[in-house]
Amino acid sequence: MNRTVRRVVVGVDGSANSLAALRKAAQEARRHHATLRPVLVYSSPMGDYIDTLWPPDPRTARELDRAAYRRLVDSCERALGGLPADVRCVPTTALGPPAPLLVQASGEDGDVLVVGDGGHGALHRLLKGSVSRYCLRHCDCPVMVVPPAGD
Repeated sequence: MNRTVRRVVVGVDGSANSLAALRKAAQEARRHHATLRPVLVYSSPMGDYIDTLWPPDPRTARELDRAAYRRLVDSCERALGGLPADVRCVPTTALGPPAPLLVQASGEDGDVLVVGDGGHGALHRLLKGSVSRYCLRHCDCPVMVVPPAGD
């Protein structure tokens, strides 16, 4: 396995914790002269389970993807003042369950994955699981978990 950091992949959902992770990922990308790859994983209004059984029709899928991309660019604007000009940035969106898709997105040699520690309560973790814990267990690359702001 190569130890050179080539890409810094970061999960973004627009929350304060994910914006902190995005800022940290941008710092790491600059430090390593690596590509920054912010990834926003989304679901249709029907949810992940329904999307798996009955994916949205192509028109709806394009609309959902465009809306997700706008949310991702907006998150970059809020966290970084826009898409960074001083580092190569490849914003990416994906439809499906967040944790497995973040693991998949960070599957290349030289990747580092940055995720926010959701900071959700025990009930949320019980029902939805923890994205950061899933990534720590399943990623083949280094994973950096950014604690909630104020911790």
